[in-house]
Amino acid sequence: MLLGLLKRQRITFPNGNSVDGYGRISRNYVDTWAGTYVDRWSALSVPGVWRGVNLIASAIAGLPIDAIRNGQVIATPPILSRPNPPETRFSTIQAAVAGAIVDGNFFAVLGPLGPSGYPDTIYPIDPMRVKCKYEDGRRVYEIDNVRFDQSEIMHVPGFTFPGEHLGVGILQAQRQGLGMSIAVNEYAARYFNGGTTPSVVLHTENPDLSQEDADLIKQKWLMHYGGRSREPAVLGGIKVEPLTDNAGDSQLVESRQFDLTEIANILGIPGYYLGAPNSSRTYSNVQEEQMQLLRFALMPWIVRFEQGFSDLLPRGQVAKFNVDAFLRPDTLTRYQAHEIGLRSGFLTVDDVRKIEDLEPLEAQQADEGPLEIDESDDVEEYEDDTEEEILS
Repeated sequence: MLLGLLKRQRITFPNGNSVDGYGRISRNYVDTWAGTYVDRWSALSVPGVWRGVNLIASAIAGLPIDAIRNGQVIATPPILSRPNPPETRFSTIQAAVAGAIVDGNFFAVLGPLGPSGYPDTIYPIDPMRVKCKYEDGRRVYEIDNVRFDQSEIMHVPGFTFPGEHLGVGILQAQRQGLGMSIAVNEYAARYFNGGTTPSVVLHTENPDLSQEDADLIKQKWLMHYGGRSREPAVLGGIKVEPLTDNAGDSQLVESRQFDLTEIANILGIPGYYLGAPNSSRTYSNVQEEQMQLLRFALMPWIVRFEQGFSDLLPRGQVAKFNVDAFLRPDTLTRYQAHEIGLRSGFLTVDDVRKIEDLEPLEAQQADEGPLEIDESDDVEEYEDDTEEEILS
């Protein structure tokens, strides 16, 4: 009775989780019109979704992040250089951004306070383990039935509505679109396994054929001629009609290409980065798409995490990702821009060296030591050598 009810609808329990007819538990309502089950791993099994989420998360994780005070870069605090000590900074930021995109929120328990009076570490938590609510005007978080005050949690939400304190991820907001993508992916896999269209139809002239006899004929056909068997068929009173199918007739290729465009729209990524069709691609378009990727796909998440980390720094300091590393052009273009800046007077040699990750001239000379030149010795040595040449 309960199994039949679960097959017809999802059951939602008081803790916010729900279960479908196959016993799969999820916090998100995951039924889709495409008839597919949408959760974190089924969504990431679609190549376009995997590529898009990984692209955004890895691009942001690879950017340098600095602490800024009064417009000047200061020594990087531990919370920015290695937020979760067992992991590298890249791994921590990548997982944080990916979780926020997919689930809508990033949660972390703050570590012990350092010498500055602010935490030096964070301990990221799977969003599926966290529940959040308001009590007396303050946020209260529950992680595995353990309560935490908002001062003990780093919370970076994704897209939110006014009055809401939890972000909305693509699993919740785009489950129908993701369900369609999963369905297209499953159909393509089954197509190449021969599972979308029968290979033949067996016609019989017996008008009194029962279902049991039909099943027996089918089983015998599969037993003798299924799989890789190429034995000659000997049939009595049965006609075989081959069925043909191709990816073009079923619009499989077009569906998969359109699916990449839809995924790119969901994630805010230029379609080219996911392999979507693009017939007019030039060098200028590449530069524009790189700017679009930064502006529309990366910057919203960069700003969210900058503000999240800034709350963990002493007052007057802010966290800032250095996006120059992402937009860095080719060598010739950079050097031409440096030349314009030097001639116009708004850049110095040390400014240019800093952009190129080189030490200032003063620091380089200090490392090498002062170069002392005694002009009188040089003149005397030159005169002696000249006199010897004349005498010889």
